Amino acid sequence: MNILIRRMQHTDVKVVFDLETQIFSDPWTLESFRIEVENRHNSYPCVLLKDNVIAGYAVVWYYSGEIHIGNFAIHPEFRKQGLGKVLLENILNKFKDFNTAYLEVRKSNIAAINLYKKFAFTELYVREKYYSNKEDAIVMCM
Repeated sequence: MNILIRRMQHTDVKVVFDLETQIFSDPWTLESFRIEVENRHNSYPCVLLKDNVIAGYAVVWYYSGEIHIGNFAIHPEFRKQGLGKVLLENILNKFKDFNTAYLEVRKSNIAAINLYKKFAFTELYVREKYYSNKEDAIVMCM
């Protein structure tokens, strides 16, 4: 298995956006991903490639000793292969000198919640009706 994690590039944005619309009911816009790729000040958008195919991606914002994982996804066809673990581990290692990491996750996304808990994320509080379908988000931190 050949895995590479690298900074997202302009040439990746369309593929990532297409994947985003497959995975999420309230996807980010194409322009949102373009902005993140251009923002080199406090944003780290990245892709996970498995055998040269984008199998996952994340967008991380960093500031004042904290990181916020604003978007994190693995292609449905590549799930249950440990790639989410690989991507999250890579992000946390890259930002190991930062004190705190935050993220929001759908209350119904048990697989993601369990992954985050394996990395010592704990549930801070619930943001009620956070998503467009009125589903709650759990805010987690480590």
